[in-house]
Amino acid sequence: MRGRKLEKVTLDNGMEFTWDAFVAGTFIEANGIYLTDIGKGYAEGELPLRKELLNPAGILHGGVMATLADTVAIMGCGYLYEALEITTVNLQMSFLKAVRSGLLKARARVLSQGKNISHWQVEEYDEKGELVAVVTVTFAVKK
Repeated sequence: MRGRKLEKVTLDNGMEFTWDAFVAGTFIEANGIYLTDIGKGYAEGELPLRKELLNPAGILHGGVMATLADTVAIMGCGYLYEALEITTVNLQMSFLKAVRSGLLKARARVLSQGKNISHWQVEEYDEKGELVAVVTVTFAVKK
């Protein structure tokens, strides 16, 4: 089941942005990633699969899966810190199952929130709800 795409995100400080304008012309837009939910300490997003995202064996490219995890987690981190200047400093990914078609879903949650460093875990699921990857991401945050 596909989640509802978030059209607009509003931070607690009143700052607001529309998703399509925010990602226009970026790698995020090129991959087709969008958010479905976001809040303090979590974010969720989806990626509809298409042929261009598959490797020659017909399996979703691992880099695309990493991009989804990084994107969803960094958006959650930005929301949590109310910051835009966030850099990924480490990403570790375990692939559990091949994905060939359908919809890939990502659920990110904060593991730790320091002054300038934040750790996140992302779980990715296929459209059947089966866990296909687990990712940990560390971000440096500049406020």
